[in-house]
Amino acid sequence: MIKQLIVLFSLIIVLGACSSSNQATNNGSNEMNDSKDNVRKRIAFFSSGSNTTYEQVAFEQAKETAKELEMDLDIFDASYDALKQLGQIQNAITSNKYNGFVVQANDGNQLCKIVTEDAAKKGIAISTINIELCGEHNNAAKNTITFVGGQGIGVYQGILKKIFSDNPEGGKIAAIGGPATGANYLNMQAAFELELPNYPNWELVGMHATDYTANNANQVAQNVLQAHKDLNVIFSNYSGMTVGVVSAKESLKRDDVKIYDFGGDKWAFEAVKNGKIELTATMLPRREIELGILALHDYFNGKEVPKFFDLSKEDTLPGTPYVEKSNIEEFESRSFPQY
Repeated sequence: MIKQLIVLFSLIIVLGACSSSNQATNNGSNEMNDSKDNVRKRIAFFSSGSNTTYEQVAFEQAKETAKELEMDLDIFDASYDALKQLGQIQNAITSNKYNGFVVQANDGNQLCKIVTEDAAKKGIAISTINIELCGEHNNAAKNTITFVGGQGIGVYQGILKKIFSDNPEGGKIAAIGGPATGANYLNMQAAFELELPNYPNWELVGMHATDYTANNANQVAQNVLQAHKDLNVIFSNYSGMTVGVVSAKESLKRDDVKIYDFGGDKWAFEAVKNGKIELTATMLPRREIELGILALHDYFNGKEVPKFFDLSKEDTLPGTPYVEKSNIEEFESRSFPQY
């Protein structure tokens, strides 16, 4: 009887030990899973460049947003070099350091495969801003979460319609843009192709690519103005360049030429007020990068993210992205310009 009790007592001890061991193992496993799920996310922002106020403001906002959302952020400046950006993204993918990318492409077609296939296969979450990938228009490319933009073809069409309707007598127009491979330049080009047939009394005498700087735009504008004595309008698709265009017009005393702008920075707002430019369209660099990072944060937390954020229809705008003398006070009452 005593022998049987000893055996029974031994079994109870063994079973108790096994139970404790199993419980400890399960608890340890849960803690590891929780730690993995709650790990601080590391993201990379691939910027097309950094030599404009637009980009510099975006960098500031990116850092602020990442800090607020408790995410680690690295910023890569491609210096408007598409090949450099391609290499930066390739290195980031192979580093295995990142949970997500925010991509502002220099060449959306060149980055198509590496972002939508190579990065996606690594499980990297991707949001794109400003410039679409893979030939998409106002839509996220496959295997990406979202696209944040307000500089699509439709916005450029709206500017051209304003130019042509404001000047129904017709005439000659020249366009000055950023790098020729950039989606914003290509969107501007596409808008001209769509709208010019509707205004046969208007002629596009040239589209000119620059590096977005005022000095480069000034030289291009001088050449254009000297080559076309009967030019009526210059359209510049970034305010930082438009400064140089206005300077060229003034130095050559071409008061007969009207200037239209895309950018909506502080200088552009003042230029609308004093009549140096006819119109500007607002850009939202802070909101753009903020939404790009928020999209990753929401995705990591299991929330649904829209495939497209249209900045030209932001609630903060007074129903239009186009700023003229007639409505500039309304923009300013809504805390514009943003940079």
